[in-house]
Amino acid sequence: MATKNTTLRNKMADDFAALWNSGTIVITTSGGTTLATFTLGADAFGNSSTGKIAASGVPISAVGANTGTAALASLLSSGSTYTLTGLTVGTSGTNVIIDNTSVTSGQTINLTKFEWTESAGIA
Repeated sequence: MATKNTTLRNKMADDFAALWNSGTIVITTSGGTTLATFTLGADAFGNSSTGKIAASGVPISAVGANTGTAALASLLSSGSTYTLTGLTVGTSGTNVIIDNTSVTSGQTINLTKFEWTESAGIA
């Protein structure tokens, strides 16, 4: 199996991270209803380490737009040129970590963790 060294993984992760500066993470129900939109900072992610980047400035707060159970997330670049969809959402063990998956309209929701790891392998 072909593999990437750490230097390449870090470069790829940092380039990936730069795409999302001033972007958003949109949390939805499994049916696609938008529950919350988190705005990322101008430097959305810190520098990579062993191919991993983590969202900067967490926790990030947003206000519930609708009522429902959070299930999925999408990452959108500023201007929505680039999108990454189908991210899982939960309070642990998922792609996007929030403090409460049972969202009520008007409720404050906190995004507490989002990390991305550039794989060492090449599929």
